[in-house]
Amino acid sequence: MRHQAEPMNTPYLTLKSIQKNFGITQALKDMNLGIHLGEILGLVGPNGAGKSTLMKVITGDHLPTSGEVIFQGAAQPEANFNPNVAKAYGVACAYQELSLLSNLTVYENFMIHLMNHTPFARPGWRTRAGDMTKQYLDKVFPDHGINVNASVSDLFLAQRQMIEIAKAISHEGLKILILDEPTSSLTGDRILQLHDAIRSLGKQGIAIIYISHKLDEIEKICDRVVVMTSGTTVWEGRREETSMHDLVEILGGKVTTLHKVAQEDRNLPVALNIQGLTTEKLKHIDMHVRKGELIGISGLEGAGQHELIQEIFKASRKKHLLPRNSSIALKTQVSYVGGDRNNEGIFPLWNIADNTVISNLDQVTRAGLIQEHRYTALATQWYNKLKFTAQGIFDEITSLSGGNQQKVWLARGLAAEADLVLLNDPTSGVDIETKQEIYKLLDEAKQQGKAIILHSTEDLEMEQCDRVYVMHEGRIVEELIGEQVTVQNIIKTSFREKSKGAAVRKEKDFKRRSGSIIGKLVNNKAFLAFATLISIFIINSILNPRILSYMGIQLLYSSAVPLVFIALGQMFMVISGGIDLGNGQSVGLVNVLVAFIIVKTPGIGFMYILLFILAYAGLAAIIYWTKIPAIVITLGASFVWLGLALIVAPVPGGHAPAWLSAAYNYDFPVIPMPLVISTLAALLAYWIVRKSKYGMVMNGIGNNPQAVSRAGWSQLTAMIVTYSLSGLMIVIGSFMLTAISNSGDCNSARAYCMLSIATIILGGCSFTGGVSSPVGVVAAALGISSISFLLTFLGIDSNLQSAVTGLILIIALALKLISSKIVVKS
Repeated sequence: MRHQAEPMNTPYLTLKSIQKNFGITQALKDMNLGIHLGEILGLVGPNGAGKSTLMKVITGDHLPTSGEVIFQGAAQPEANFNPNVAKAYGVACAYQELSLLSNLTVYENFMIHLMNHTPFARPGWRTRAGDMTKQYLDKVFPDHGINVNASVSDLFLAQRQMIEIAKAISHEGLKILILDEPTSSLTGDRILQLHDAIRSLGKQGIAIIYISHKLDEIEKICDRVVVMTSGTTVWEGRREETSMHDLVEILGGKVTTLHKVAQEDRNLPVALNIQGLTTEKLKHIDMHVRKGELIGISGLEGAGQHELIQEIFKASRKKHLLPRNSSIALKTQVSYVGGDRNNEGIFPLWNIADNTVISNLDQVTRAGLIQEHRYTALATQWYNKLKFTAQGIFDEITSLSGGNQQKVWLARGLAAEADLVLLNDPTSGVDIETKQEIYKLLDEAKQQGKAIILHSTEDLEMEQCDRVYVMHEGRIVEELIGEQVTVQNIIKTSFREKSKGAAVRKEKDFKRRSGSIIGKLVNNKAFLAFATLISIFIINSILNPRILSYMGIQLLYSSAVPLVFIALGQMFMVISGGIDLGNGQSVGLVNVLVAFIIVKTPGIGFMYILLFILAYAGLAAIIYWTKIPAIVITLGASFVWLGLALIVAPVPGGHAPAWLSAAYNYDFPVIPMPLVISTLAALLAYWIVRKSKYGMVMNGIGNNPQAVSRAGWSQLTAMIVTYSLSGLMIVIGSFMLTAISNSGDCNSARAYCMLSIATIILGGCSFTGGVSSPVGVVAAALGISSISFLLTFLGIDSNLQSAVTGLILIIALALKLISSKIVVKS
């Protein structure tokens, strides 16, 4: 059945004696593997077997500790092998943990992976990119219903996985496609589409490495199977030489099935009752769950399963606030376990014990204090029960494989004193042995009288349930009981009344929600900044009508211009995931350089300015190489800037160059010069961040640097670019400050540090990195400056102005939060 490509004795890729160590942990040991073009290779093994590590060696993410990676007979020099080299050999990977940039749109995620590294592109490239992205998605997942202009952060996990897969397949010159647990979040219909695409790629001579814990998929799709345990191969052979039962035994597991009841026991107490639940996604949901039952929620991807689970969980969080006529009636406490452990589940800075016990503090505390013996006993109990692959309960959670991390989250949910457990695809990406352990735990929980609601993307897993509610387009269309719960019945019911226009309706629904004028305004990052700016301007105008004149506006916003550029400088640093706590002192340094040196010897002065910008680029390199947080490095740099400034000008003095004062005070027709400069600054920064090709890379580095590196871009280069832009903005802001003050004083600019932080927050930026709004930042700088003008006009003591300004900002941010929630609900 092997797809014909090249002779079996000439592998396109050979891994020879690969070993990979992480400290004392040996993830791979003496691993050998040959991969031929045109074959579909199934790679299976328990969690922690080293499968994902092996794939990261192939993609260049990890350098092997020893051994050789050989492409077409040529061994790759260890020091030079990286994602770019692997990409050049046609290697692409859809990662289990997903390598997407959630702050970018769908098409931008494709383009950062596909586009060349030239700085500019022909006009209209974004429209062409969107069309190309849709074609790639359509090719793999017809009728996918994904809007390519939507932000990835707004999509469901299943949609993100489809994007990850299609993005990998879109690789130009594809030779080896690695799919690491590609169907962990996909439903049956999407899996069939993917398998069709894989078979087509195999016929085109492309090798596929298919990693999955779903052994039935391995049996259906693969030509050859390799079984790994403990970092090495333990079995290898043709697919027809083995069976799913044999593979389970090789992996050390035994297939078990939960005890199922033949029909509903109406004598069991009701834990949950839902009558007529209707939301934006759900329509007239009626269901009930009894204690001692395992209830399944199934259906095609996007049918409303996730929303139903989330609505139940949200109701449990505010159970005491539910009105008597609420659609959801809860009779017990609720715990929640999901499959998206990276975003919903684990606390990455904590150890196994902390992650296990966090939801069960009532069991380990007395008088509000943790009892060490109870804490250790509870964590140890579940550690032993779930057989973690670790040294002990105090190992870091991030030292575990993905499947073992999922075990920790499951232990947290089942250990809770809750009689209703919500399981939202809890076995996503875990191996067959772990699944069997989970099924046993669920059976124990049932026997203890717990009610369990299980949503799974694996239809086969639904056969473990007592009853299954099958959903279609937000409605429950069938209830299957006992022996009726089969994969065949679930699939047949899932496609009931399936509309050919489902994708069209999803697209229209997206446009309706995203196209609301009020929704667009309130959810726009710059909304709060402009609302503040306009409100303060109106108040200023009412109190002092002369502000409406040309000179009045110039006076109102003249002092805002330095803050505009300094805040933009802070924004560029925040984009890459850092923060500048030294920009107040750096502004002071450039201020004295302008007032004392450039005014006398421009050539030497501008040379110093260039060195200053290079110093900011150097900060990026230091942060990248040392891994010391930017907040620490920039705080330390602030003392350097201050020391240099004191050397240049120990006491205030100097003056602005005549050409600078003339340019700043130029009477521009109709529009005052401060607004002209601020508008140009906003447009320039907007083009860099939002419209330029490299802007996607800068935004991406702050969101997911690993994903950007996997796409072939340098994280170091991107950081240097953003820090250099930050330094440039500080230079321009300092020039503006010198023009306004007509002097140099290294201590006069210290307040700009906190002001710039407040400005970017008000302007719509996020400290998580990769989220920015240049126009909002500029509007916020103008608004904050006009607040100070208003307070001065009202005669408020200068010592109280900072406090009042801060209070106004807090109120504005609170209003933004409230208004956004109202829009979402509506």
